[in-house]
Amino acid sequence: MKVFICMDDEDCIEKLSELLYQTHMEEGISIDSYDQFVNIAFLRQRESYDVAFIGDRIHGDNGFLMGEYLHDANPECLIIYIGDDYAHMHESFRAYGYQMFLKQELPELFNGEFQRIWSHYQKLHHEEIFYLDNGGTRRFLPGEIVYIENGRFQTQVVTAHQRFYGHFGDLTKTKTKLLKYSFFQMHPRYFVNMHYILMIRNGELEMKNGDCIPTSIMNKELINDAIQSFLSSQ
Repeated sequence: MKVFICMDDEDCIEKLSELLYQTHMEEGISIDSYDQFVNIAFLRQRESYDVAFIGDRIHGDNGFLMGEYLHDANPECLIIYIGDDYAHMHESFRAYGYQMFLKQELPELFNGEFQRIWSHYQKLHHEEIFYLDNGGTRRFLPGEIVYIENGRFQTQVVTAHQRFYGHFGDLTKTKTKLLKYSFFQMHPRYFVNMHYILMIRNGELEMKNGDCIPTSIMNKELINDAIQSFLSSQ
């Protein structure tokens, strides 16, 4: 995880960095910190950031403006603003803020709130490794996968334009993780990303890539409930 910190309180930068390094995550963390306002030209020259902590005011300069600069240069970065009070809460959300922390409550808030940020980050960046039959591996973001078809000896991952043959390290574990991304077991052989369903017909689903997927007759009610729950959440 690549983290950007910018605020005019060096003690707060040090404390925040310490809290971040103490957080138990499944991957390493790299922090770039600054105590002066940085402009969009500078940000565009940097590597992409995953999470940013920005003071609402930095030596009198508008931190929310910097947040807008950062969003322009790096749209997927989660931006957290840090201030002395919540007077500028609405401004923080207009400037693409994911959350706002109070500086004096940072240590107490951090553990719970950062875990929520970490979970959101994981969801955005989660990838599943697929071992290809012809050698090598392919990493898939959940949103790339239309459906997974598992046969007796081979697994097929279908995307909008391609088909890949091979296997996952642990198919059961992969499916459990993908349930969080609106996948559902529509048939013993077909694990489907519901975002790609184009049409629901009796006994089958037409997918947006043109494929038709059979649905399990025995689990018809369970499947209908899953699809209706998904549709109502959109």
